Amino acid sequence: MSKVIVELGYRSYVLNASDAVALAEIFGKAERYEAKWHNKTEERDPHYTHHVYPDSASDAPTMRILNDATYKMYKLAGKPQED
Repeated sequence: MSKVIVELGYRSYVLNASDAVALAEIFGKAERYEAKWHNKTEERDPHYTHHVYPDSASDAPTMRILNDATYKMYKLAGKPQED
């Protein structure tokens, strides 16, 4: 079964292709949440505003297909050692 590398933020995960498709469908329905910091002004003290808005396609997780042979090779390498 083919695998897919899914990049979310600064992390990458490997999923079965069917799970990656399900994840893409879920993110396709998601809205974006953002808290924005505002510095102190003459009129207001510093504060956050909170926003929920439609997500754009450019914000979707990045996905790359990983063929079985490459997946097995990467799997054999295991977790990288700490330097």
